[in-house]
Parts: sequence; C-alpha cells; structure tokens
Amino acid sequence: MDYSVIVTMVGSLGFPIVACIFIAIFFSRTQDNYRSDIKEMQNMHKVETDKMTEAINNNNLLLQRILDRLDKEATDDK
Repeated sequence: MDYSVIVTMVGSLGFPIVACIFIAIFFSRTQDNYRSDIKEMQNMHKVETDKMTEAINNNNLLLQRILDRLDKEATDDK
C-alpha cells in the first residue's frame, strides 16, 4: 500500500478509524496464520499417533505369540 493512500485515508477518515481498520486486517491475517499452523500440527500429531498405535498393536501381537509358545511348552512338558 502506498503512503499517499494512507495519508489520504487518515486525512479523510481520521487516525482512530484507519488504525482500527489496520488492526482488524492484522488480526485477521494473524488468525489465519494461527489456524493453518494449528491444522498442520494436528496433521503431524495424527501421523505420530497412527505410528504409535501401529507399534503398540505389533507389540501386542508379539506378546501374544510369546505367551502362546510358553503355554504350548508348558503343556508339552507335562
């Protein structure tokens, strides 16, 4: 934005009104950036959570196989 436009706006509307307009624009852009950052962090967290869930499920399967073998060995020894 050109300085002459800002000076003209301040002259015709007054400084408080122009300041409020710029604050509103700044706030809107800040909120948009914040929302996009939060959405990106949520997506990254979803990927991490999915990987952790997969690892836990794999560990549960492995533990179940170990328990099955131990049970089989215990019944074979009798």
